[in-house]
Amino acid sequence: MNESLSRMEILNKIHSKKRIRSKLVLIVLILFIALAIVPLANYFIQVKIPYEKTALRVGETIFTREDVVDFIRFNQRLSEEQGANFDLGSSLFESLKLIAENEIAFLSAAEYGLVVDQWEIDEAFFLRLGFFNDFSIDSEDDRKAFNEKKLQFLNQVQLSEETYQDIVRKGIFREKLRRELSREIPNIQLHKYIYEISLDEISQSTISEIQRNIDKGEGIGQIVKRYSIDPNVLRGVGDLGWIPEGIYPSLDQTLFGSNEVNIQPLAVKKLSDPFLDQENSLYKFYIIADINDSQELSIDDLEILSDQVLISFFEMKSREVDMQYGLDNETFNWINERVKVASILPEGNQENVIIE
Repeated sequence: MNESLSRMEILNKIHSKKRIRSKLVLIVLILFIALAIVPLANYFIQVKIPYEKTALRVGETIFTREDVVDFIRFNQRLSEEQGANFDLGSSLFESLKLIAENEIAFLSAAEYGLVVDQWEIDEAFFLRLGFFNDFSIDSEDDRKAFNEKKLQFLNQVQLSEETYQDIVRKGIFREKLRRELSREIPNIQLHKYIYEISLDEISQSTISEIQRNIDKGEGIGQIVKRYSIDPNVLRGVGDLGWIPEGIYPSLDQTLFGSNEVNIQPLAVKKLSDPFLDQENSLYKFYIIADINDSQELSIDDLEILSDQVLISFFEMKSREVDMQYGLDNETFNWINERVKVASILPEGNQENVIIE
């Protein structure tokens, strides 16, 4: 009987040791999992989640903070390749605006029958990287040089091929939309020859004196040089030349009138009411010297009007598309900080800037 009990005691001790050993193994396993979870959780809290927060929504398309950082770094690096300065202070606001406009252009592509081919993406990037007329897209050597340059560029900014293609493609859609909308601009338009006089202070006697000289037939250019205090007036700054409607939107109602609000245009060779230039603390007056009812647009004016038409298009579409900005102070500071960190790190040493 005693022998039997001794065996039982031995078995109990063995089972007890096994239970203790199992508990120790379980405790070690729990500690190991906890130690693994802490840095993983920290990674998600500190890195992954902040990058995936929404910075912009255009329709059904969501752009995260990471998308914005990629877009800014892409354009920042291209500016550096071209030897141009990149202003980080305004880049975030401008980049968000441009991302939204590019997406609207992309969403409007089908409406205007716009497509972008692969060769157009390559060609656009060729030019941005500094390959100009001496570069042939069909040359094997040139294409090899381009691919090497592109690979180096993408490695430096840590962009995937897919992200690069998407950024360039949508930028091309924006430019194609601009060209398409510019076709609606009449090439022959009413032009008015405009002069500008800048005064630091105004009095009725001075205004009357200027108007009398105009009425006497004195050359308006000479009057501008005599009275305008702008130091650049001798270099022709006061001579704005032939201007169609839309070049100076703030002056359009004065110079061209408005049927919508029943405003008559300024009469020829009459001083306008003063416009306050707050930035330079000046009063500016405008004079129409001559009118041409049918003059061809200059290339420069066509470019300006094309920009205006595109801006108006985006303003209209932004009211139709569900567009939301997730830009608060924390997001602004976070994105700018990531871009600044990336810009000061040596090339090829940016592995920890963005966790892909």
